[in-house]
Amino acid sequence: MPKIPDLDAPIKPGESSAGIMIGSKIEVLLAQVGLPPSQVVSGFHKLQSASVWSARGLVVQIGIYEGYRGLIDGKIGIGSSVPEVEAWCGCKVVEDEEDDLIAIGRPGWSFETEEWGGDHTVGTNRSARINAIFVFRT
Repeated sequence: MPKIPDLDAPIKPGESSAGIMIGSKIEVLLAQVGLPPSQVVSGFHKLQSASVWSARGLVVQIGIYEGYRGLIDGKIGIGSSVPEVEAWCGCKVVEDEEDDLIAIGRPGWSFETEEWGGDHTVGTNRSARINAIFVFRT
């Protein structure tokens, strides 16, 4: 069985990241990483360079951070820039209603970048690098 979190596992929007599947049972995941079920804190679980959110006993979101090496389609990951995301998807990156960055037409994931300067818009902070990616079911 692979080590969880697997920091080299590919990122599959809407499906998986860190070797963890969206929809998998949280108690099974906690057992795999050696945490007792009592470690459940409001459905949030911190792992090495990853975090997991659960609801009704199932994984609903996976977050990955600095130190994670896996990529989306072998191209996009921690350290990628907004223009790199747009070139990969052939679409625009915008902020959603929760201030997360999304690639229009590419559901199942969102991301955050290092802190922005200036007027805090995507347009003036295009060189900012991704420092967190979140995978969830659409």
